[in-house]
Formats: sequence, structure tokens, C-alpha cells
Amino acid sequence: LEIDVMDTQFGEQWRALGHNEKIKPIPIFSVAKFSEYNQVLYLWQLALENTFYDQVLVALSRPKTHKITVSGIHSFQALICIDDREFSLRTYLEQLEPICETYGTPGHFGLEYYFQPEHGKFHTKVCPAPLSPKILVKEFESTAKRGEDFHFSKHTHGALAALLITHTVGFISAFKLAFSIFKPSYTASATSSFLFMDSKSKLTIEHKNEPLTKDGLQIGFTVEQMVNTVEGVLRSIGLTDNFAPIVYAVGHGASSVNNTYYAGYDCGACSGRPGSVNARIFANIANREDVRAELLERGLYIPKSTQFLGGLHDTTRDEIAFFDEDLLSERNKAIHNGNMKTFNQALKMNAKERSRRFVAINSKGSLESIYKKVKKRSVTLYEPRPELNHASNALCIVGTPSFTKNIFLDRRAFTNSYDYKQDPEGTYLLKILNAAAPVCGGINLEYYFSRVDNEKLGAGSKLPHNVIGLNAIANGIEGDLRPGLPTQMTELHDPLRLLMVIEHYPEVVLNTIQTNPATYEWFENEWVNLAIVHPDTHKVFRFCNKKMEEYTPLQLVAETQPSLKQLIENSSDNLPIHVLS
Repeated sequence: LEIDVMDTQFGEQWRALGHNEKIKPIPIFSVAKFSEYNQVLYLWQLALENTFYDQVLVALSRPKTHKITVSGIHSFQALICIDDREFSLRTYLEQLEPICETYGTPGHFGLEYYFQPEHGKFHTKVCPAPLSPKILVKEFESTAKRGEDFHFSKHTHGALAALLITHTVGFISAFKLAFSIFKPSYTASATSSFLFMDSKSKLTIEHKNEPLTKDGLQIGFTVEQMVNTVEGVLRSIGLTDNFAPIVYAVGHGASSVNNTYYAGYDCGACSGRPGSVNARIFANIANREDVRAELLERGLYIPKSTQFLGGLHDTTRDEIAFFDEDLLSERNKAIHNGNMKTFNQALKMNAKERSRRFVAINSKGSLESIYKKVKKRSVTLYEPRPELNHASNALCIVGTPSFTKNIFLDRRAFTNSYDYKQDPEGTYLLKILNAAAPVCGGINLEYYFSRVDNEKLGAGSKLPHNVIGLNAIANGIEGDLRPGLPTQMTELHDPLRLLMVIEHYPEVVLNTIQTNPATYEWFENEWVNLAIVHPDTHKVFRFCNKKMEEYTPLQLVAETQPSLKQLIENSSDNLPIHVLS
């Protein structure tokens, strides 16, 4: 139609539209001029960021006065993904059970492999996207039977059957759709993180000299690979002694219906898939006698009475499930049953904190009523925000569990546990930063750009979105593919660049980040801001002009709050950082 108009106006032989244009367009890849207008915007951006950064740095640099453990005895320990949606769960677990201990670690638990479900035609990567695994884990002896909604019948692919089904089952489906809007319920068409793996199935975890697959993949892990994985995870987070009777490895995923951005709701460290298989494999290999024997040779002793247990936290429904519970000893089964009460109560409290962002839920209601509404929300067709995903993310904190103890971070922080005392040269810190800088920084910038200019860099409203070729989004009938995130995922997000805070000595951190150029450019180019809290003096340093400079926050005292309840119930906005007194 546009060409027809041009033919009518200029005839069929017309020059390019820009031929007679006096003002030439600026080449898209030319260097942009930094004007006074840009300078003003830059100053406002710094003011916005540093106002928030000050709150964080004052809270994290406060002297620690509380006791971490009682005589080194823990009721249980939990390794939970660093995801910013998980720190609040860790907080509630530690409030309900003061002598438990929680750690943050990437949700793939150091495992690099592909996973193939028993009836799956393809294998999928379940580790960070940049990695290229050489190992395949297969599922077998699965007894799970997945439900199927009747209107998804394959008979609709034929001409005659499709005609008949459309005029019969089609009407029933329309009625069912209308009914589900007024009475949402879980159906077979809902996507559930618990269906990624059958919890009763078996996995080819151990490599038994099978030939490589046609793709050149090794089936299962060798004992040496298992040992390296367990040692790497435990030493990186600082869990090397005082093991509890049960150590939980908890991955996470999400459940949803009618959500074109579903993959973003699962675990980023697992390439946008649930972390259930990873948690189960890690627990399995950490329980092996041959693995523990080799760990002992390397100076890492895990008592025989300690057992690892894998689990999955559904962050949309705030439900949790554990795998291979029948392998626990009788003593640990009793302990686990008691721990489950703590987990279930913490999940309800977590749902209440999440509910303060949900307009349709009164966060001042009882725990039980709020919990039911949150679960119902996850399967509501008309709900475009089953959860907020990474909205409001602004921090990545790398330090000991005590570093963030009793701090309200408003679900805004990726938290990677790390003990500087066990890593004086920064060897494990480098591995953490190599993953955290691009992953957490990449997530943050995705939200940042989608928030500051949603029309050009985001995706508009996701309500009219159409999926194109299973890999892109168009807005309704418009042909342009949208590069970013929809407003439903970013409207609550403050456009702040990620602040990474590390508990260590400044000179060690500076040397560590300069070791890998790919990691260093994230800080050198200020895509991610970096701060260090000195573990002895509690002084704060900021990375500026390629060096560490001592920094004094303008805010001198952290805000305190005796109870989370008042914070949660009285505001739906992003809240200041508080120290829980």
C-alpha cells in the first residue's frame, strides 16, 4: 500500500525518499554527542542510584553484634539459589529457626550437563547459557502420567475430524474457558515446575563407561567430576565444617498459565528451566561414600550422619517438594518432618510479603487466606503478573551469611554466600564473579533498558503479544519483533544499575576482577557498580577510575525496624533497606 501511494504521487520511477532531504540522518553507529541535556540526565541517574546505594552500604557495613550459631550446632542447613526472589525465604527460615543456616549459591549447583526426560525427544541445557556441557543425564523408569486437556487432541490435525471437533468440543472449550475465569483452578494445560522431572524416576548420574552419544556427550558424571563439583560448591560458600544432620539443596522454578515470558520465571543459572534435577543430582553425589572419601583426602570431612536432600521451590505458588526422602535414615526422617513445618510456615510468610505488591490481595489478611489467594493467582487466566519475576532487582551481595543477617532487602538482592577467610587469594571469588557479573548484571540491564524506554527497548504491554516461531514476540498484528520486557514486568522496577557488594579486602578484590578481562569490563565500563566492605574495619570502598577509593556514605545510620509486618502491610512501593532490630 505504501508503494502504491508513492507511485501515485511520483510516478512509477521515483528516487529514494532521502535523495532530496537536506538534513541528512545521523548514521546509527556514529558516536553520540554528549550534550548538556545528557549531563543533566546523568546527574539525576547518579542521584537516584547513590541514594539507594547509601542505604545498602550503611546497613552492610554496620558492626555485627549477633551470634551466628549456638556452639556450632545447626538444626539444618539449606543451599538455596542466589536468585533475588529467594533471599526473603532464607530470612523467614532463619527467623523461625534461629539455629538453622542458609546459604546462597547459583541454582545449577556447579553442574554442567544436558538433561533428557524419559519420553523427551530432545535434551536441554540445565546450566548457565554460556557454558558448553559435555555430559548428558537421562531420566528412566518414570511412572508419571501427565494429564491432557481434551481440546488439545491431535485429532484436530485432520480436515474432517477438525471440522467435527471444532463444532462440538470447541463449544465445550469456550464454556470451560469462561468458567475458569470466574473459578480459576489448576489444569493440565498449566505449566508446572514440578513436571520438569518425575520425582520417582531414576537418573543416569554415574558414568559407567558407556559409549558417547551421537552428539559426543558423556552419559553421567565420573567420580572425579562429582568430587570437584561438591568441593567447589561447598568451599565457595564457606560450608566446610559443622555440618547439620540434613543439608538441603533447593532449586527453584515457577508455575504459570497464559504467560509468554514463562522461561524468565525459572532459574537463570539453569538456562531458564527449573533447578529440580540439579538439586537432586547434587544431593545424590554429595551422599556417595566414594565422593566423601575423596573429599576427606582433600581435607573436607562430611560426617556419615549428615545427609543431603534435594528439593524444588515453586516461586509462584510458594510450594516446596523434596526428592528421595525415603533414603533418609530414621533419625533424619524425624528431623526432616520437623523441618518441613518450618519450611511450610516460611513459605506462607514469604507469600504474605509478596502479596503486598498484588493489588487484588489484602496483605493485612491472615497467613492462610493470603496463601490460598497467592496459589489461586498462579492459575488465573486474567492475571498478567503471576509473580514479579526480577522486578526491582538492584543488588548482588557476595559475603558470609552473617553479612546480610537481619537485613530487610525487599527481595531486591542476588545473594551469593562466600567466606573470605577460606579464600585469601580470591580464587573462588573469581569463579563467583565470572558468573555473577554477566548473569546478574545482564538481568539487571535487561530490566533497566526496558524500564527507561519501554517503547523502543522494551516490549509494551504483553496482553496482545503473539509468539513468533517460539523465539520472539510481536505486539498484536504489528510485525516488529520486540527486544525487551513488557510493562507488566518492569512498571514496579526502579532503573538502577546493579550494585555488587563484596565482603573482602579491597586489594584482593581489585586483583581478582583484573584477572579476567571479560569480567573486568563489566566494572570498568560501569555496567555494574562495585563496592567492597572491609571485613575488619567495616570501611566501604568503591571501584572508581580503575582503583579502589574509600567511600563515606552520606547516610550515617541505617534505618531500623522491629518487625517486618508493619513494612509489608503498609506499602506496595519499593521500600528502603532496614536493619531488623
